[in-house]
Parts: sequence; structure tokens; C-alpha cells
Amino acid sequence: MGFLNALRRSSFPWAAPVLIGLALFYMSVASNGPRTGFGGDAVSNAALAMGPIPAAFAAVAAWEAGRLRAGQVWVLTPSRHRYRIALEAMSPVLVLAVLVDIILFVGASLHVSAAPRSEDLPHVATLLAVQAASVVIGFGAGSGLPRPLAAPLVGLALLLWSAVPPSLETPWPRHLTGLVGEGPTVTDSLAPHALLAPVMLYLGAVVAVMVACTPLRSRLLRAALAALCLTIAAVPAQAMVADDGYVTATVPRTGHQSCDEGPPRICVPEEYADMLPQLRSAAETALPGLVAAGFDRPDVLAHVSQDAAVSPDTWRLHLERPLTDTRALSAVATALVPVQRWEDCPDLPDDYAGRVSPGPLTAWMRLTGGMDENTVAKAHSDATVQWVEEIRTRSLERQKQWADAQMRALRSCDPDVHEEARR
Repeated sequence: MGFLNALRRSSFPWAAPVLIGLALFYMSVASNGPRTGFGGDAVSNAALAMGPIPAAFAAVAAWEAGRLRAGQVWVLTPSRHRYRIALEAMSPVLVLAVLVDIILFVGASLHVSAAPRSEDLPHVATLLAVQAASVVIGFGAGSGLPRPLAAPLVGLALLLWSAVPPSLETPWPRHLTGLVGEGPTVTDSLAPHALLAPVMLYLGAVVAVMVACTPLRSRLLRAALAALCLTIAAVPAQAMVADDGYVTATVPRTGHQSCDEGPPRICVPEEYADMLPQLRSAAETALPGLVAAGFDRPDVLAHVSQDAAVSPDTWRLHLERPLTDTRALSAVATALVPVQRWEDCPDLPDDYAGRVSPGPLTAWMRLTGGMDENTVAKAHSDATVQWVEEIRTRSLERQKQWADAQMRALRSCDPDVHEEARR
């Protein structure tokens, strides 16, 4: 009864409907993608919906701390330890955080038709750490500032911290907010440093708040020590993500694969195990034509990270759901087409228009791999189809030379190589 009475006397009755409504709204906005059946997407959607939530928790915590400040709890000698008093005062905020998190994670899991995996626990821990740190920061602000000022000020400050960095031209600040929206994929996991950096920064902020709230007589000394704590955490946190670019860093996912032993051996992430029969049928259709055109028969067809090293006798598949028979055949036939990433050639000017398009090579390999001509024609422009038709009138040896030149150009950053491939 005492706990329920404390909830009724706190900000919980009016804050809970607002924050739960906010969570439901942002969840509806974030959950507009397909039902992937991948648990990592559940955490990613929850992280996207969580954008303004930590700031709201901080504002409520500041309001509750203001109640203690108004009652002069920090001035009068308490009969209990200060941290115990603070924990009791924050209990409504903690209950509210639990309710909101249940809504976000359950809602996201239902939308993607999958629960978070054990691999996603570090990501979940980072999100929860951001919330906990926001509560402490809010409590510190409410303990040092008037309640009508502390709640909106700290709420606005953290809201701007979560919203502004992703819009900056400098990429690294966005990686320190802790709200990692770009989640893992079936082939890539979030890099550990991408999750550790924001936790380190928020931990420094928590320590700084605790130092600022210590009963030292010199306010200047407290402020200096708090700034020092924050700086000690911020410098290495910034260094971790300084070179990460605009997208959250990932590392190739290891293990968790299902394979059809073949030959060739076909391996996909365990979440795509149901695709193996389609891929086997596609391989039986596509490989004879590609081998006849001069390509070596692969020992392995694998859907793995683009950053993962593979042997020369492994063809890298590019798969996504839903996988139809036509898409499976296209995935096998175009497995050798290099993925073109603009960031791979940073020395080329932004307006450089000389890079070779993968379209003609993709169309040629689809046709060579046995795809229906009408299907290929619908997927490419008339100019591309006409060019590929002219290429296919040549001997198999000359067609292979042309394909090799296209592959070299797609992998190269040399304008001369690009020019040669367009001839």
C-alpha cells in the first residue's frame, strides 16, 4: 500500500499516460517496415521508437527531484542515506520506464514477428543504460535547479542531444547518443565499440552529476570536478567512433549458418534456412550457363557479410525476403557482380559521373545464367538491353573478356579503367 500511495502522490498518474501515448505513437511510426522475422530488427525498431523517451524520463526525474528539493531533504539531516531516499523518490520513474520498455520491445517484436536474440543483449543493454543515465541526469538537474525550470530544461537538452547530432555534417556525434537506429543484419553484427562509446559517455555524465551533487562547500570545485569527469569519459568515447562515418559500424557475423552440402555447398544465415531448396534449384539452372561462358564452377555459394573475407572459389550471394524462384535464380546468376559502394573511392569527386554501372553486367549474367529474356528486359532499361544483346552476339571468349572488364571497372577507382569498360 505504501508503494501505491507513493505512486499516487508522485508524477506517475499524469506522466504515465503521456509517455505511454508517446511510446505508442513513435512505435507506430517506426514499425512501418516488413515482417522480417529477424530478432535484430525488433531491437532496431524499438531503438528508433525510443528517440524522445530518455529525455522524457529525465524531465520526470527532474520533477521528482524537485519535490525533494522543495521539502529541503538535501538540506536537512536525513535519517536514511541520501541514495536510498533518491531511489525511493525515483521509483515512479523506474516503474514508468519498465512499462514503456515493455510496450516498445513487445510492440517491435510483434511487428517483425520475432523476439530479440541473445546476440542483441548488448544492444538492449546500451538502450537501457541510456535511459538509466538520463534518469540520473534529470535527478541531478532537479536537485540543483528550481523544479519549474529543471524539468523542461533537462528534457529539452536531452531531446536536442538525441535529435540534432544525426543531422550534423560531422558524423561522429550521432554515434554517441546511444540510440543506435541502424541495427544488425543477418550477415553483420553491431561493432562492440559502437555500443561501448555512448555507454562510456553517459557513464561519465552520471559520475559528473553525482560529483556535482556532493556536499562540497565550493561550488566552483564541484563544477570543475564534474567537468573533469565528463571530459575523461568523452575523449575516449569520441575517439572510438571518430572514423565510423555516417552509418553505425558493424562487424561480420560469425557462425549461425545453415548449409546445403551440395555440390556446390550453399550456406545462408540460419534465419534464411528455408531458402536453401530454392537456391539449390537456382544453382542447378544458372551454373551450367555461367561455366560454359568461362567462369570457374564455385565450390561454395554463401550469403555472408560484404566485409567478410571469402576464398576465390566462393561466390557471395545477396539475398533478401521475400525470395521468389526468379529472385533466387538472379541471386545465383549475379553472385559475381561486385557491389559498388561510393565510399570505397573517397578520392573521386562527388560529381564524378564516369563510374561504370553494374546494370549491363547484371543483365548479361542473368541471361547467361538462364533467366527469361522478358523478365530481364523488364528489370533493365532499353539501352542496357540493346547493349547486352549486342554483346551476346559475340563469341563466348569475347563475352567473357567484356564481363571481366566490367568487373574490373566496378572494383576500381581508376577513371582510366572506367573509360576502358565503357568501350
